[in-house]
Amino acid sequence: MNRFLFAVASISLAISPQLSARGAILYTVQDLGTLGGSNSAGRGVNATGQVAGYSDTTGNAAQHAFLSASNGGALSDLGTLGGTISYGYGVNATGQVAGYSDTTGNAAQHAILSASNGGDLKDLGTLGGTNSFGYGVNDTGQVAGDSYTTGNAAQHAFLSASNGGDLKDLGTLGGSSSSGQGVNATGKVAGFADTNGDAAQ
Repeated sequence: MNRFLFAVASISLAISPQLSARGAILYTVQDLGTLGGSNSAGRGVNATGQVAGYSDTTGNAAQHAFLSASNGGALSDLGTLGGTISYGYGVNATGQVAGYSDTTGNAAQHAILSASNGGDLKDLGTLGGTNSFGYGVNDTGQVAGDSYTTGNAAQHAFLSASNGGDLKDLGTLGGSSSSGQGVNATGKVAGFADTNGDAAQ
């Protein structure tokens, strides 16, 4: 049975389609719970129903990236890069999660890629600036996102090499900034960019 998993009203949920006696599609909602705090949000899902997202921790002390077990099972706390907060946005077929995390001392936020099925986080670095953010990941572990460039002069879309390797600056449409939001199996990235003179995105 296919499942649709998403977040509503700040609680991670799983939506399961079923056929009624008349053939209409009905849906059931599954609460995915939290990491001990009040709120959670699901942001990505793979074909086995593993959900990536983020949740308040116990006492609402922080928000951490999570990966659920298959079909909306228990949430695993993915931790951080040494700081307070992390966010999960995309998940691939092997359970690698892309997102971003505070670094030690909350000095910066860096794009991350977890090992398969929610293992250790890898710091993907930046395009020379302070912060970077991961949003999508394909099955070879290529991550799409955006990063500040050297001197924090602009924010550009990037694509990482496989398994969170070096970041490639994807440039813009002639303007200042761009962002990569999703990536397919062949490394094509979808997102948005400023046009010449920053007239539009």
